[in-house]
This record gives sequence, C-alpha cells and structure tokens, in this order.
Amino acid sequence: MKQINKIKNIAFALLVLTGATACKKEFLEVSPTAQINAKEAFSSPAKIQAAMTGIYDLTTFSGYTNNMILSADVKGNDVMIVSGGANYNRFVAQYQFTETVNNSDVFTWWQYSYKVISNANQFVEYIPTAPITDAQKTEYLAEARALRAITYFWLVRWFSQPYSVNPNALGVPILRKPLGPDEVSPTRGTVKEVYDFIIEDLKFAEANLPARTNIYRVNPAAVQGYLARVYLNMENWSEASRYAKLARATRPLSSAAALLTGFNNPTSEWIYGINVRTDDNQGFLMVSSFYDPYDVGYSSFRVTDNFFDSFATNDERKKQFLVKSSPTAAASTGAYRRRGEGWLINKFDFTTTNANNQVLMRSSEMYLIEAEAEARQGVANEPAAKAALLAIQQRAGVATVVSANTGNALIEEILTERNKELFGEGHKFFDLLRTKKGVDRTGSTVHWRIVNFPSGANRLVSPIPQTELDANPVLKPQQNPGY
Repeated sequence: MKQINKIKNIAFALLVLTGATACKKEFLEVSPTAQINAKEAFSSPAKIQAAMTGIYDLTTFSGYTNNMILSADVKGNDVMIVSGGANYNRFVAQYQFTETVNNSDVFTWWQYSYKVISNANQFVEYIPTAPITDAQKTEYLAEARALRAITYFWLVRWFSQPYSVNPNALGVPILRKPLGPDEVSPTRGTVKEVYDFIIEDLKFAEANLPARTNIYRVNPAAVQGYLARVYLNMENWSEASRYAKLARATRPLSSAAALLTGFNNPTSEWIYGINVRTDDNQGFLMVSSFYDPYDVGYSSFRVTDNFFDSFATNDERKKQFLVKSSPTAAASTGAYRRRGEGWLINKFDFTTTNANNQVLMRSSEMYLIEAEAEARQGVANEPAAKAALLAIQQRAGVATVVSANTGNALIEEILTERNKELFGEGHKFFDLLRTKKGVDRTGSTVHWRIVNFPSGANRLVSPIPQTELDANPVLKPQQNPGY
C-alpha cells in the first residue's frame, strides 16, 4: 500500500476519534472501537462535524503549521536562530539549508499535508450522500476544498520551484479523491497544474461558503486572502490586487498600539488564525516560544542588525523589539537589547500563557499585496499602489503623504515595508523565492551560517522525504535535484 494511501485511509480514522471527544457518548461508541471507517464517519451530523474538527486539529500539530511558519522565517535573511546549544538543535537544518531526505521536519510537512488532503477528500467523496441538508453539504464541501487548497499551497511552495521561476517544473502529486489500497498514487503534476487545482478549489469555496464571523474557521475573507496570495505568487497582478481588496474589506486595520499587545488574541484586522486552548496546545513549540525574549520559551530567534536598523526611530513597530528587564518589570525598563548574534524580539507574547492563538492572515498583508500588485502593473497604477502603502505607513507613524518613489524603487519600498510589517508570520523566505532574489547572506557580519543560493537553486526546494519515495516507487525518479 502506498504511503499516501496509508495516510488517506488510516489517518482519517484516527482524526475522527480525536475530533469526537467533545461529542456525546453515543458518538464515541464505534465499531471497531480503535477506529471508525470513513463511511460511518459521515453517518450523522455530529460525526460529520467531528470529522471537520479533526481536519483543523491536524493543522495545529506543532511540527506542521507552527513549524512551517518558523522555518520560513529562519530561511530568510532577517531572522536567525542563535548558534550553539542555545538553539536546542531546532531549526538548525532549515537555517543552514542542510536538510536531507531524512529530515524529520520536512517529513512532517509532507506527511501532515497529505493527512489534511486525505481527510478533505473524504468529504468530497461522502458528503454528497450524507444525512444533512443540501445547504449543509455545500458548506462542508466548500470548507473541505478550501482547506485542501491551503494545504496544497504550502506543499507546492516547499517542494517545488516557484511559479514565477518555472511553472512547468515538477509540482506535487494531486489527489482529487480518496485512493483505494490497490490504486496507484499519481506522479507529480506540474507547478502550474497544482496552482490551477488550488484556484479551482478556492473559487468553489468563494462561491459556496456562507458568511462567517468565526476567524478560526475558513471564512470567505480568508478564501479571498488566499486567492490574493496565490495570484501574487503567479504574478497575476490584477487578480492579486482585486482579491486583496475583497479580503480586507470587512477587516479594518487595528491601531498601532494593538500591534504591541503580543499577537495572542485577535484584533480587528485578523482574517484567519488558529484558536489555541489551555487544554490543547503545543506549549513550548508555539511560534511565540521561539520569539520570546525572556527565556520563558525557547527564546532562540533573533533579528539581524540590518533588519533592526531598517525601522525608523519613529516607527511604532520598532517597539516590538523593546524588552523589559524581566517579564514582570515596569514598562519603563524596556530597552532594545542585543544578545548573541542579533536583537531580541518582543512581537509575540509568551510570558502570560503558552496557549497563544496563532495569526495566519491579517488585512495589513492584503494592503501590501494590493500595493505591490498595483505597482507592478506600471505607472498608471502607481497612485493606487501608493495609497495602499500609505495606509500601512500611516498606521506605523512613518509617513503622512504618499511615497515619492516610482518604478522599481516603489516596488522595493513596498517589499521593505512588507518585511517590517509581517516578520515572524512566515512570509520572508517565500517572498525571496517568488521575487527571484534567492537567499544571499554574503557580506553579513551576524549570520553564523553564510549561504548564497540564487533564484532557482536546488537547495531552495525541500527534498521529498525518503519514507515517501520508499513507499511510492512512482515518485523515485521525480526526487528534487540535488538530493
């Protein structure tokens, strides 16, 4: 049985039990008691809801979403991990670009992605005949397909060359429906085919998801936000801008002061996030733990001198680096503190609880997508680009009038603003890839690992895990070059 097939059939049974623990007793009494088959999981409204909860639960695993956000940060040029024993050997391979086919983090990205996809595909298969209303069927199907699309967006960016570099490069295997134990898993589609599949799912979700106020479940604004991200990566500037505007329409920017409250509770601009409970969290493996400056968490992430210096003195976001003498000390003890190779970071709070909600999308990102997409369409669109950029700069307190830059200078100003606004949220590495800049640390005096990988370099693409190649012989000839 192929590895992807195993994930698809076995993992579904396991997650339904996990998701069902909050339901009434009769919904736990299944036969066999160790698992529940897919068809039975769709036999009642409560079990269907438990199965959907199970998909979200998969995404909260520490080695998955949190890990991918942190990995995307340390692979960029602005954030690093400390050297020596203080990094606890976490994210060292990602920072140094020394991942192998046996890297456990890379394996988890692949494994859990296909678990999510597998379970979403069970909805595609069984929801049409489930004992719920047609409206509920459509809603569940839209939600499942949105989650599938989001997962494929992670996969194709980790394991393939960027769309902007080569849309015809090998992507990842596309699974539209559950595979039986004797069915052959597909080979890798092209990057373009994967992106087309992502858009197909997101467009279906956009058309069929009802209005929702819960930011911890896929909602229409989140779907539009992901469409903006996808089109930005595809360099479809007009659609990227259009969807960015739609996504932020009902999510106004918060105050500058709200940016300094720790990012553990939603503000007006949160579009999508992960809800973390005190009785169900990843503890020290949360994003906020690694950014914590007080040694309460892992406290192993720093920012470089160049990045720290990119913030103007009057930039409200620079206060995200103010660190008190201790977590309980007076605010007046706050100072910019350099330790080890770089500057301590206080953007995310880990001192009050380790059950911090994790932001996945904010409207500020949508303003910056809009700004970049408009600027890349030429001089006629620059007024719109500058207006969107000004909204972010005004909130940060660094500008009161639109930028005087134009052309490439304007685009670079927007990208710089994007770095400052979104650092720590899992964007920088993918921004370097899609803009064809590669990763270049030569000339750095603070990075303890100097690398220089130009756009398109093999090491900018993660290896398909050896476990998958061993279980799926059809993929063996399709391993990424250099591994």
